Amino acid sequence: MDNELKIFLQSFKELENLFHALPISETQFQQLKGILSGIEKNAKHLALYDSITHALNARAGKWLIPAEIIKGMAKIDIYDLRQANKVYGVSVVDSELHKLAYQFMSIFTIDKGDFVRRSPGSDEFRIFSTSKTPHEMKRLLSKLYANQEMDSLLTWDFGVGLTETEAENELQKQRKTFRPVVIRQTILESHSEIPRHMEESSSYQSWNEFNMPYDRLIDTICSFALPATIEQQATEQVKITKSIVESIITREPLTGALNGLGAKWYLEGAVVKSVALTDMLNMHEGNSRYGSAAIDQDLKRFSNVLIKHFPKDEGFLLFRSERAGDEFKIVSKKDDVAELEARLCTAWQNDLHRGLLAWNYGVGRNSAEAHVNLYKNRLKDIESTEMFSSNGRSTFIIVRPESEDYTRLYQLSEETARVVEGTPILDLHLTVQAIRNVKDYGALKKRLEEYSRTLHPFEIKVKHIARMNINNQQGRLWLLAEKNTFLETMYIDISRIAQELGCESYPYKAQDWLPHVKIVELSENASPQIKDPKFGASSGITFTVSRFEWTVQKEPERWDLLDQFPFSG
Repeated sequence: MDNELKIFLQSFKELENLFHALPISETQFQQLKGILSGIEKNAKHLALYDSITHALNARAGKWLIPAEIIKGMAKIDIYDLRQANKVYGVSVVDSELHKLAYQFMSIFTIDKGDFVRRSPGSDEFRIFSTSKTPHEMKRLLSKLYANQEMDSLLTWDFGVGLTETEAENELQKQRKTFRPVVIRQTILESHSEIPRHMEESSSYQSWNEFNMPYDRLIDTICSFALPATIEQQATEQVKITKSIVESIITREPLTGALNGLGAKWYLEGAVVKSVALTDMLNMHEGNSRYGSAAIDQDLKRFSNVLIKHFPKDEGFLLFRSERAGDEFKIVSKKDDVAELEARLCTAWQNDLHRGLLAWNYGVGRNSAEAHVNLYKNRLKDIESTEMFSSNGRSTFIIVRPESEDYTRLYQLSEETARVVEGTPILDLHLTVQAIRNVKDYGALKKRLEEYSRTLHPFEIKVKHIARMNINNQQGRLWLLAEKNTFLETMYIDISRIAQELGCESYPYKAQDWLPHVKIVELSENASPQIKDPKFGASSGITFTVSRFEWTVQKEPERWDLLDQFPFSG
């Protein structure tokens, strides 16, 4: 059972057990139990449902959905939600998202073992079914899909499968068939998803509405004229349960930051001295490149960075946006704008190149000022990047695990990092070959496209952990891959392509090549000794590769994606 769910249920069970032990009549006990039942029902609703669409949220994925008996899943992605927010406005889009979720939930119902889920700020829905196969889910969704232009202002695409990777691949096939490619242009006003007044949303339960049932429960206990010590014990337990529920329902389940409900409750009437907004860059492209599982890990990592630098006991409140899940809001009750900006600048500098996605920030006296400052900084960053001239001398061909395989590999990375007190690597990939001194990118791209069409998906097994020490740099831990025919042939073939186009590749022969996935970065003063005698002993992890990526090195620790080449098989 999920630990958060265990704490949630235990708090209500302990309160009910205490009511059982009170010296009261059966009628009085049933009166207390009835109020408690209503409180628990409301608390579950606040904990498990997305406030905008009323679909299940990410927490419900852990509390309700039995992963081991899922027969099929579907992934639905809104086409260009950013543009929809700009054209129609946030409130209209919220209403359309609610309507769309209702359509999905009308077809896929919980009583039939179907779960419609949305993550905060996401333009995606996921549907998990314990009773329907992917084929049956596709048939049900196809009718809605055909009628969407008449039924909704929002257009969307979907894919089905037995796994998230299958569903995502099907979705992208559909999108490429029916939609034009979206090309982003960054302008100051383009970011209408930022909820400048997210604490003013009327869709949330008020603080007073939340407290009333608990106050009623305490008043009812007090009306029984119990001995003072027993009455105090009972009322204290009610307050403890309320505190546990409050901490869970105001916490966004993925990142641990406060959600929109927390924003409404804790900012109402609060004296705010300064506000900061942060924005992850190119999250859509990041999901496509790294997979949503890896981006989720990056969001959790980033949230922990902000929580560390802006603790609650120093007067800070950290919120994650309900409408744009890659955005966070920091509210300070003590620091002025200059102080908050200095602290945030330090956090930003320390976090450069540590995550999969870069981020910008803006600070002001309120959300509107912070929003403008955010985009001034964003535009400065774009200008700085464009001024950095790179001739692309260092390009690399890499392969990476799909979503399901990534999760298992990252867990190993995290566990290993814990043992050696290192940092787990988020960008888990295996570099197959280098192609340097590229002069004609178009010709190389054509050759890589042609070559990828001759390949079929294949498996890579990684098993033994090796330590790599690099002069004047932090050490790393590698997970060595077993060389197989497919991997070695790809290494040789790409080297040949590079040479034919007058480029350079890795200088060592295939038999000397050590294919690996970098999984942990060690601290500078890390001991070369691993104290755990069982360290590195594992049965290995096998993951499937169905495409390769062509990346270019822009800076010492920054690689940008040039293109992706799916295998034809």
